[in-house]
Amino acid sequence: MKLFEPITVGRLELKNRICMPAIHHCYTPDGFVNERLIRYYETRASGGAALITVGGCTIDMIGPGPMMIGAHDDQFIPGLAKLAEAINSKGAKSAAQLYQAGRYTHSIMTGQQALAPSPIASRLTRETPKEMSAEEIETVIDSFIAAAIRIKEAGFDAVEIIASAGYLICQFLSPITNQRNDQYGGSWENRARFGKEVIRRTRQALGPDYTLIVRLSGHDFMPGSNGNLEAARFAAELESDGVNLFNITGGWHESRVPQITGELPRGGFAYLARGIKEAVHVPVIASNRINDPHTAEQIIAEGFADLVNMGRPLIADPDLPAKAEAGKPGSIRRCIACNQGCLDMVFTLQDVHCTVNPMAGREDKITVKPADKSKKILIVGGGPAGMETALTAAKRGHQVTLWEKGPRLGGHLTYAAMPPGKEDFLTLLHYYEHELPLYGVDIFLNRDAKPGEIIDFGADTTIIATGAGPADPPFKISEPAKVISALKVLDGSIVPGPKAVVIGGGSVGCETAAFLAERGTLSAGMLKFLFENNAEEPDALRELLLKGTHEVTLVEMEKGIGRDIGISTRWVVLQCLHRRRVKVLDQCQVMDVTAEGVLVEKDGSASLIPADNVVLAIGARADKSLIEELEGKTGELHVIGDALKPRKLTEAIREGFDLGRSV
Repeated sequence: MKLFEPITVGRLELKNRICMPAIHHCYTPDGFVNERLIRYYETRASGGAALITVGGCTIDMIGPGPMMIGAHDDQFIPGLAKLAEAINSKGAKSAAQLYQAGRYTHSIMTGQQALAPSPIASRLTRETPKEMSAEEIETVIDSFIAAAIRIKEAGFDAVEIIASAGYLICQFLSPITNQRNDQYGGSWENRARFGKEVIRRTRQALGPDYTLIVRLSGHDFMPGSNGNLEAARFAAELESDGVNLFNITGGWHESRVPQITGELPRGGFAYLARGIKEAVHVPVIASNRINDPHTAEQIIAEGFADLVNMGRPLIADPDLPAKAEAGKPGSIRRCIACNQGCLDMVFTLQDVHCTVNPMAGREDKITVKPADKSKKILIVGGGPAGMETALTAAKRGHQVTLWEKGPRLGGHLTYAAMPPGKEDFLTLLHYYEHELPLYGVDIFLNRDAKPGEIIDFGADTTIIATGAGPADPPFKISEPAKVISALKVLDGSIVPGPKAVVIGGGSVGCETAAFLAERGTLSAGMLKFLFENNAEEPDALRELLLKGTHEVTLVEMEKGIGRDIGISTRWVVLQCLHRRRVKVLDQCQVMDVTAEGVLVEKDGSASLIPADNVVLAIGARADKSLIEELEGKTGELHVIGDALKPRKLTEAIREGFDLGRSV
């Protein structure tokens, strides 16, 4: 595989083409490298990645983000040195990213107004920055240089300067955020001047042999800003200033184009890297949604890029590179692009963890050790909590049996994979289906466990992971035949009529409405065929792409919809509903489901929403009946996941893992 061929970057030899980009984790509240951060990155280096970039690292105290790694003072060098040594000692090369947010800086973090090229308000922070003076520009450039020297002194193999995501260098380059009339604004040459000065002078300070990387937006995805052609032009100029490697990503944080959610196809922004690669003579890294070896290999083999970034995929499975090189792709626990443990945490100033990898961020605190004594364990329920418990316990040497009442494993995980952009959830199920037999778990499907059978099995430990069922509707249903469970819609067993009303505006209701609204739209293959053959005008194709065969109304009792969806993905779901023309009625009380449709009351006025079918997505409740019948009649008894209390996938897997490593 080309993925595992070595490559030279500047004078740096990389053993393969897999890189881990800088990802903010909120692990360093005081800026100092700590044991948690060291063990976390050491684990990723041990897994076989060739280049690991840490950061962002602060260059000053006027443009940092919260709880970032410090590089703005010499006092941080000893900790940085320990981090670089930990990464290098495990066979990976180390880099550190230098960060200055400009107008993306929150004043609450710094106690002062953010600095930027021009006083253009930020949609991200909802603040207006101060226009930088010539002296302040010089100070920031000097800060980049000083931080780069510290990174080199600490023993890192490379420095990366961020010119992506809408941060300070982007702001100078873009005409929508740079409206200066001095030498740093106006013409392309002037707008590029700040970034070029940072790179040129940093190169001079580091010397000719030290590896210098630039993280570059391959397209801003901001109306009126720079696209791929401008990015390529900038890259070519920066190459002349001494850049050894370009790390290409997508747009800005303010962009309305999804960057890393499941809506973006795997490797969907590789074309941006290709545009840069065609303009420069140094290696280029492709980024965004490259979560499996096949996609990575294809990107490199087809010439889109020389290397690939795997950020969240290496949070999900640090050993991804080693498993891929060993020919064990089925054993890779893939990132499912849920953002629940990573981006949602960063944007709410919480520690990063991972939905599918419950070890992530806890490498310094916990281990999975072989059991002192092998136990006979029975797990009832083959959803995420049950599967994770079974796998973890089996890895420790226990004799594990799993009973699942359905025809296949997965539980609600199979339904979670059905809405648009959630297809990768199914890869988690495939992982468990592959791994459980390898570790000797005895799986029995279509096994509806009765209390007597469970007791007679005679397990040392019995674990109930039977999930949850639908909650009872708090309104009248005069016409039950009209009503369908959202799960039946998602699994395709029932297709509603053309007019469908979804009741419940939580994540399940929103995603079910989006799923229904997408039915009957053009597939990607059909769109490609029609476009290539000029069969329809672009406007007609867009209409066919967005207009489905269902007229969908979403009804929610409270104010707003999707309130339980993470901050980094909610806007994508709401944007999808709007684009698909789903009618949303919030603060709307359902009174009755009748033969004609749904009778609702809003603002004191009753009305009827015509419907062929009504889809219920009103939540779930744990079924405690089995547990009550088993208490005191078996050995050790545990209840986990939704069987304990309905929550998210993150909690189900974390509980299963923690129980599996402790029984």
